[in-house]
Amino acid sequence: MFRIRKRILAAGAVAAAVTLTAACTSGATTGGKGTEGGAAGSHLTSVLSSHKLRVGVQSEAAPWGVQQSDGSYEGFDIDIANALGESLESEVVFIPVTNESRIPLLQSDKADVIIASFTATDERAQQVAFTVPYAAGGTLIAVPADSPVASYDDLAGKSVSASRGSQGEAALMAHLPDAQVAPFNTFADSVQALKSGKVDALIENNVVVPQLVAQDPRFRILEGPVLEPSLISMGVQQGDQVWLNYLDTFIRNYNISGRNDTASQKWLSQPLPEFLK
Repeated sequence: MFRIRKRILAAGAVAAAVTLTAACTSGATTGGKGTEGGAAGSHLTSVLSSHKLRVGVQSEAAPWGVQQSDGSYEGFDIDIANALGESLESEVVFIPVTNESRIPLLQSDKADVIIASFTATDERAQQVAFTVPYAAGGTLIAVPADSPVASYDDLAGKSVSASRGSQGEAALMAHLPDAQVAPFNTFADSVQALKSGKVDALIENNVVVPQLVAQDPRFRILEGPVLEPSLISMGVQQGDQVWLNYLDTFIRNYNISGRNDTASQKWLSQPLPEFLK
């Protein structure tokens, strides 16, 4: 009886989100579905009609998103993407993205949503819309275990690899302007640069760096505070308030169900922050 009531309430919440916001969807300048106005022009309606959900995810950034040799995907972001597909009774079509391609994919309407450790910054919010957060992050720096670099100050004049368009790249320029940024197209390339000795250090989020160090004793985390503490959200095209409202509702329910905390423990080796539950 409880399960039946829960399903009825969930269905009612979805219907209410569509009905209450149908009249308040504003036009977007990017020319996607949000420009048509109301529920009829929403990505939500499109997904429900086609039963296909196009999700931009990372394919080389464990533990957030990785494409396996058989073409399948796995990771923290992949779990929530699949759960979103289940809630919409739709097939999830994964679209590999890089940090730089996330915003253009949304603006050109080639993805319904980006779920790719997407940090919701003020600058990015001027170009795309963000949901409520489903994870939290920040950036750390890894160096070779035998490196003479002992503090952030010691990175002056040193080369530090970072993924182009990432929060790590932005953190370097903002907090360590004397360090030399060595940008790479993907996280995998950035890591390889450190492993091959092409750079003196690497900056990435506070999940990826500890995992790298745990898997490879040749590296250690540079002591210092987490740079650029941040909130991680889903990104969508501007102007589609109906779709944004649905995703916000989904994330809140996903958090309350405990599924997000389970995924965080599994993939990120840490509980979901209390303020997100």
